[in-house]
Amino acid sequence: MKIQDVRITSFRIPLPGGMEEVMIKGQSIAPYVTDFIAVEVVSDDGLVGEAVSPYGGLSLGHSIADRIRPFVLGQDPGNREAIWQELWKLDRLLYSTQFAIGTVDLAIWDLYCKSLNEPLYRVLGGVRDKVPAYASGMTLPSPRGFAEDALKYKEAGYQGYKLHVKGEWKEDIAACRAVREAVGEDYPLMIDPAGAYTQSEALKVGRALEELEFHWYEEPLRDWDIHGYKMLADKLDIPLMALEVIPGSVYAKPEYIVTRAIDIVRGDISFTGGVTGVMKTARLAEAFGLAMEVHTNANSHIDAAHLHCIAAMHNSEYFEQLVPERFFHFPACEPVKIDNEGFVHLPDGPGIGRELDWDYIAHHKVAEL
Repeated sequence: MKIQDVRITSFRIPLPGGMEEVMIKGQSIAPYVTDFIAVEVVSDDGLVGEAVSPYGGLSLGHSIADRIRPFVLGQDPGNREAIWQELWKLDRLLYSTQFAIGTVDLAIWDLYCKSLNEPLYRVLGGVRDKVPAYASGMTLPSPRGFAEDALKYKEAGYQGYKLHVKGEWKEDIAACRAVREAVGEDYPLMIDPAGAYTQSEALKVGRALEELEFHWYEEPLRDWDIHGYKMLADKLDIPLMALEVIPGSVYAKPEYIVTRAIDIVRGDISFTGGVTGVMKTARLAEAFGLAMEVHTNANSHIDAAHLHCIAAMHNSEYFEQLVPERFFHFPACEPVKIDNEGFVHLPDGPGIGRELDWDYIAHHKVAEL
């Protein structure tokens, strides 16, 4: 089997009603839920692997068309590792992005698994067929708003709740206290200020989170601040999570791991260079006794692929579901659904197990590349 074609479609979908007001740390998330590219990797025997990226839109499509497509044509999708290694060489020579590599890598995995008629997680080496989910909330205007939101999703069955706080450390501590009081002492809570704090602010918040018995402390500093993370790790007991957006995929993460600057490694298919990059990162973390938690990408197709990756990891705890769900249930694909006990069940179809609605994509098409 050889790759015969790589088809790329840029499309823009309508903004869901009410989305204009939805923020994470003061930034509108509208670009992440409106501008997409869809990639089809087509084999010479007619099978098609699919992937969607929420980042980059038309510019990402050109990066794939101009830099990656010429290389992958004629390649055997069974040689995914060889293809991935060559794509990283292109990253240096032609400045293709991690998002471009990740999107194409996912489509190739989908194609290969379809050729075997097996779900992705089983080809990766399945560990489980369902994963607990936590609700990952938006930035809300007040501690009371956070508390009401957390209680709502606890009652809906989610097995944890994460606050995307404002990044103002005193207000953030107040929000965390309000949420803990609302949901009770045993419910898992997480916080993500998206790298907003100074080192001294991060330490103050971390000490408050320990008092409140939060489950983890995600990205208090920018990913590149290894010295700041090492300081926090030396002074705090709460597990620190980072490296979601650090450039360099798996190759940038060992220094943080071997120096014990973090306790949980972050990554996803877009930022970490595809399924291949995510699984390499998980195995690296596991070898050092650390957990790997997979970030959401705000659309159902790629998050279904994330679910497959998590189900093939021994050292990953949760599936992250952004809420309110209606804003993130990508309309061109069946949504990932949470059952009434707070679990997400693995698709049993071949590949990712989610077919794209190409009529919908064609209706909202910007360009074909």
